[in-house]
Order: sequence, then C-alpha cells, then structure tokens
Amino acid sequence: MTTIQYQDQRAADQSDINSDQSTTQVLKIKIHDSKQTDDCLKLWKTLEAQFEYVPLMCSHVWTSTWIEHYQDLVPYSFVVASKDEIPCGICLLAEGVDQHDGPLSLKTRHLGTAGEPAADSVCVEYNSLLVQPEDQPSFINELLNELSKNDAWDSFQFDGFASDELESWDLPQQETSTRKVESHYFDLKQIRDEEREVISGFGYSTRKNLRKNMKSYGNLTTEWAEDIEHANSIFTDLVTLHQARWQKEGQPGSYASERFTNFHKALIHKLIPKGQMGLFRVKIEGEVIGCVQVLIDRNRVLCYQGGSAEYKGKLSPGVIADYLCIEECFNRGFDAYDFLAGNSHHKQKMSTTHSYLTWAQIKRPRWKFTALNALRKIKQSLKLINRENHHSE
Repeated sequence: MTTIQYQDQRAADQSDINSDQSTTQVLKIKIHDSKQTDDCLKLWKTLEAQFEYVPLMCSHVWTSTWIEHYQDLVPYSFVVASKDEIPCGICLLAEGVDQHDGPLSLKTRHLGTAGEPAADSVCVEYNSLLVQPEDQPSFINELLNELSKNDAWDSFQFDGFASDELESWDLPQQETSTRKVESHYFDLKQIRDEEREVISGFGYSTRKNLRKNMKSYGNLTTEWAEDIEHANSIFTDLVTLHQARWQKEGQPGSYASERFTNFHKALIHKLIPKGQMGLFRVKIEGEVIGCVQVLIDRNRVLCYQGGSAEYKGKLSPGVIADYLCIEECFNRGFDAYDFLAGNSHHKQKMSTTHSYLTWAQIKRPRWKFTALNALRKIKQSLKLINRENHHSE
C-alpha cells in the first residue's frame, strides 16, 4: 500500500485553496490499513488544523488513545478523503468484534471508535467525522460504494451520531434501519442569557426536592479537578462508588473491564490539561457522596459517567452530585450539560430540553436476516393472539 507521508504538507496547504474552487473538486477516498497507523495519525493531526471546531469523538487525541487500548482487540483501518490528491478528511473504520442481532452473530463495520464487545465498549456518543459538513454526504457515498465491493461484512453501523448530521447524508432508506434516541440536556446558555439561577430551570417538584435535600445534607463541599493528580484521586473514588452500586444490583459495572478503565485513565492524562475532561466530587464532612466524569465537546458538557453513595432515606446523592456539577459547569461558562442518550426519569427531570442521537445500520440482503425477521413477526403475532385471548376470557 502506498505511503501517505508525502501528503502531510499538501494537507496543511489546503486552507489556502479558494473555497469556490474546492466546491467543484471531486472527492475521492482511499482506505489505509492499520500498518500505516503512524502516518495516518500524523495526517489526522494535520487535518485538524483545517477545522474551526473538532468534535471530541473524532479528534486525534480521542482516536489515538482508543487505538492504543483497543488495537489488539478491534481490527481497524483509516478512510482518507482527498480532492485533487490533497487530503481533506479522515475517519476510523472498525471491524466489529462479538457483535450480534438477537441470536445471530454478525460481521459488522463501524464508523469511528466503535465495534468493541459490549463489556469493553466506550459507548461512543456524539460520534462524528473529521470531514467538512459539505463534504460528508459525498464521503459517505464514496465509502459505501467502496465497501460494496467487499462481501466480508453483514451490517454497516453508524453508532451514536447526532441525528441531524446523520440525516444529512441521505443514506439509502430501503436498506437502512435507525434507532433515534433522545439526549436530554440542561441548557446552561439559555439560563445565563436570561440571567436566571440554575435551579429555576428545573420543574417545580424537582426544585422543591433539591432544596429539601440540600438543606438535609447541610455542609457540602465540592471539587473540580484542576490537575492530573487531583483528577486521578476523584476518578478512583468514582470507580469505587460506581462499582459498589452496580455490583449490589448483580451487574459487573463499567469498570469491571480493565481495558475500559485503562482507556479512561489514559484520557485523564491527555484531556485534563487540554480542558476537555472534568472530574467533579461532592463530600459531606469528608465523606464522598458523589463523583461525576464529564467530557467537554465544543463547549458542551457530556455527562459520561458517575458514582454515588447509597441512598439515605429519600435523599439522593446522585441527584445532588448532578445538580452541583450543573451549577459548577454554569459558573465555568459552558453552554449545555448533556446527560447523553436515554430517557430515564432522572435524565428528564434534571434537564430542560433534548436533542437526538441516532444509531443506524445498513444490512446486506442475507438469508439469516430474512429468517430472523420472519421469526420476529411470528413472535409478535403470537403475542397479539395471546393478548386477544386474554381479553376475551
């Protein structure tokens, strides 16, 4: 495979090209295997300089850290876009490991840092492409055309993309299935612009419960990690609280995966100095009652993970920790506090509005998909018959 080292300087010169001229150029893609990781990551860093805002989930620091910790588990390659042989975009293409649709084992392909086994997954959300928005439809079309030449995959997956971004790509409707999920967030910018207090953004019952809980807890102290050592201390407490809660529920907990845990430890060292990660801790009289880990993406706070002490009566340490973290993020000038995908009662009551994230997949015509769909239809029919029989009795 041809080396891509020679392209780095040409990529750096891309910003000097007249924008009108660039719109007439034909976008082409080329796939480079993992043997060229060093060259591709060097190009990735160069291309970032062409973008006003780089989404965290397709940034060089996030992608390179994921590769460091998952390269021996998840096969991957790089898709490089170019115009007139000048690189203008890049993304990761991963081969899914231990992927299933119901009882079926699938051979999948994934855009971005995805495709890991569930127990080790970073569960990427607000996934994105390091490709200019106006070029993304062409990029996806070229990639699908290229992948169609390879019969080794069953399903091509788009994991956790902003719905409006994915919808702009005009994926083939007949072949694509989608799952659109609400991502609830607290609009910090709106509250700030309206010169209101954070607590005023919640509903009446939530405000009442927050004030009651805050009064019941009394003297609470909060910390936002300002350096790596401080962040590591909070992260250790977060993991302890998180694991204790989920193991009590009979679940392994996210940090049961050593690979996943080490990935986040590495991110702490890389993102804390850049201001792209926050770790927040709440104590009462020296006892930790809650910790929150957030990622900072284009001035939006993504509430990635948390851990809280056990409930004491009707008092919720998790709610208190989230509320105080929202207050901290408001004071630090962030635009939103996003609870990410999911429609739990907690996320709804702690937010003011929502956006959407989408998981989509393009399935190839396979006999196993046809058989699985037939079985699911039979199962649905049997449920309907049983329900009707129950009502008639």
